[in-house]
Amino acid sequence: FSWLIMVGVPELPAIISLVSYETVTSTNDEAKLLACKNAPEGTVVWAKEQIGGKGRMNRKWVSKPGNFNSSVVLRPSCSLETAAQLSFLPALAVGEILENIIPTPSYSFKWPNDILLNNKKISGILLEAGNWTTKKSKWVVIGCGVNLLQSPETTKFPATSIFEETMKSISLTHVLSIYYRSLLKWYINWSENGFSNIRAAWLKRVHGINKEITAKYGKYSYDGEFIGLDKNGALKLRSLTGVHRIRAGDVYFNDE
Repeated sequence: FSWLIMVGVPELPAIISLVSYETVTSTNDEAKLLACKNAPEGTVVWAKEQIGGKGRMNRKWVSKPGNFNSSVVLRPSCSLETAAQLSFLPALAVGEILENIIPTPSYSFKWPNDILLNNKKISGILLEAGNWTTKKSKWVVIGCGVNLLQSPETTKFPATSIFEETMKSISLTHVLSIYYRSLLKWYINWSENGFSNIRAAWLKRVHGINKEITAKYGKYSYDGEFIGLDKNGALKLRSLTGVHRIRAGDVYFNDE
């Protein structure tokens, strides 16, 4: 693709140890293997193409050549429940990518793990973790895919890419640098100050606040008004029976 630019070596924070591939099954799978082999915090797996990418609940994530696919190993010193808050960090980092590439971009964050550009999905996030029984098994892998050049054509929620929306040339190494500088900045913020700053930044770009939604998890389904996040990142839904806090699941906006 003439509009895909590879420029030099990505400028990454010193803590980052980059492992790059032309093609992998899944960057998350590769990162998990490294984490289980005691890879240090900051180990990053980056691939130009994934042939078996996946999203939440083991759904297929289409990763066409030229898009951004990467995962990072983190080893936070907290409970596994608290570590789940890290799933909000990639959205903030992708937001900085968009702000660096697009003048006044119209983007938003859709709970729990989607980033939208012009109300179409451009990015997804997948957090996976060790079993937390030993120090070696206390790891989190956060994967992020961003549609830079192409997007899948058949999806439940409309998808797009930066190129499709802007016709702008994109440097993969520049994207990688922006993403990990931003992710590390927010990770340090979270480590030192907790979730409150991340929650506030995420809510500034929230998609569908105060709208009627249906939230589904397994056999459970809730209908009501999306009123925000609780202090730990759970979705707050107000229904006729009160306020529900939903920690995982799928959200459907009733007017979309």
